[in-house]
Amino acid sequence: MVSKLFGTHNQLLTERGALLLRLTTGLFIGLLVGLLIDHDGKGGVLAALGQDWREILAQSLTLLAFVLWANAAVMRRISLAAWTGLVAVVLIFVSWHAQKLVGTANVSELAYVMILLALSFIANELVSSADQAGKIVAPYELYFDEAWKRGVQLALAIFFTLLFWAILVLGAALLGFIGFNWLKKLLDEPLVATPLLGLAFASAVHLGDIQPRLLTQVRALALGVLGWLLPVISLIGVIFAVSLLFSGLQPLWDTRAATATLLSACIAFVLLINAAFQQGEDERKVALVLKWSVRLGCLLLLLFAVLAAWSLSLRIFQYGLTIDRAYAAMVVVIALAYGVGYSIAVFKPGPWMAGLKPANIGLAMFKCVVFLAVLTPLAAPARLSVDHQVSRLLKGQVKPERFDWFVLSADTGQYGKSALAKLVASKDPTIVSWAQKASDGKLERRRYDLDPELEAEVTKPADLTRLAVVSPKGAKLPASFIATNFHALPDFTVPRCLMFEPMRDADRCHAALINLDASPDLEVAILSSDEGLSIFKQSPTGWIGLIQSQRLYDEAASQAFKNGEIRSAEPVLRDIILGDTRLRLTPVPPEGAGQPAVLFDATPLPPSKP
Repeated sequence: MVSKLFGTHNQLLTERGALLLRLTTGLFIGLLVGLLIDHDGKGGVLAALGQDWREILAQSLTLLAFVLWANAAVMRRISLAAWTGLVAVVLIFVSWHAQKLVGTANVSELAYVMILLALSFIANELVSSADQAGKIVAPYELYFDEAWKRGVQLALAIFFTLLFWAILVLGAALLGFIGFNWLKKLLDEPLVATPLLGLAFASAVHLGDIQPRLLTQVRALALGVLGWLLPVISLIGVIFAVSLLFSGLQPLWDTRAATATLLSACIAFVLLINAAFQQGEDERKVALVLKWSVRLGCLLLLLFAVLAAWSLSLRIFQYGLTIDRAYAAMVVVIALAYGVGYSIAVFKPGPWMAGLKPANIGLAMFKCVVFLAVLTPLAAPARLSVDHQVSRLLKGQVKPERFDWFVLSADTGQYGKSALAKLVASKDPTIVSWAQKASDGKLERRRYDLDPELEAEVTKPADLTRLAVVSPKGAKLPASFIATNFHALPDFTVPRCLMFEPMRDADRCHAALINLDASPDLEVAILSSDEGLSIFKQSPTGWIGLIQSQRLYDEAASQAFKNGEIRSAEPVLRDIILGDTRLRLTPVPPEGAGQPAVLFDATPLPPSKP
């Protein structure tokens, strides 16, 4: 019986064998993950392993299940066993590194999870396709078919599993309405929930294998839709590139989101170029507009990757390497590799864009190497960030009082703690003092954690002399107002132009001097670039905020402020004082019978001074 299901040599499993392996994997790995989950803080049956190792094993087993589900019907059984064992070792090591050396705070980061999933998917498809082809490097057509098929299969399986779980939750809710809570209690129990989810996902993956026409049709639809989006993004990319010739790069840098935006465009180009190219013209006739869009998209990809690399290098040179910038640098390196490889394919002689085939295979392998390096000590973002920031500190590029010591003590795991131990032994007494405080946990997180750039800006004095005073004509802001540290105002939203150096016209504000109370001193009204109105008043202790960023939704009113058409006026109705309560009266226009003519807000009076 066993030989009928699994065979006696290194060959593919039968259809029944693949189904049995998938269901068994879903059931047993689901049970193990359920046991590893820390339920009610007790740690379950495997509590002796410790919280860290339970999380490491639960994460590794979950991803290992994906490998078995995906390959059960396509890899030969000995190859599958060897590949599964290797993946298990790598996953446990990567998870251990993230948990023990980087710190638990970074294990749940979206970037870490996405990189780990991408590495698992790409490496699995490379190995799976090679095993099917019987050689180290499979034909491009096999890679293409298997990767897109597996992507669609996993997406449909996730959708089916979520739908399955939603139905169970709905059923538990319906039973709960009539007083039966047994199903809800079962679903809340990890030892029941995780095996059920594993069995559901395994069944969905197997259903995709035995319904190849469904996967083919969904894949064709997805590729068709994505492919015809390439001309749109290519046209936008050309307009953007031409516009840069007239505007220069400064407006792009001023957005403070140039790197993220450019890298997002690079990812979109890679996806859409491959959707339009597919397997070239081997199986279908490609429209002329798609051919030229692919060529243009490859060149734009290189341009955007170079701009992203330039933008990121400027930030790293100015403010150092942070964990986020290290992740961005990884994407930049991959984007540059794609840009160069795809641009070479544009000019390579022969069939239309035939160079994309070997380029995609080589780039897939390159990404696996980069991802693995980032997930291990070789190029861990936490280690790279610590090394670079400490180097800047020791070289005097950043002062000890401006250095973000909390990141070393709390956010970079063992790498940061090791760096602090070395800095405590430094010959610079100032560095030693700060490092000791950080090691002892006496320093708190800064307002803008992990970003020295923003931390430097919030304490940079704003050039308030550049504010346009629109009323009275020719007036200037009081010297005491200009000298105020608005960032220190407690619990008050201050316009950006009062806290930062106005670098763009969009960040600048308009100011007006106006008397709003019985005091002869003038108040300062500020209209920010987002049409928010703030008012500040001079007090014995300095300038304080009265009104914070009240949005003016009337465009005419905003324009009137900018034109200097601003004045104060007595209220239509004075307030009423009733003992310790003030009634602020507001007339409203009549809209019908029974509508009150006046609304009022009751507020307590401030305590009188003795």
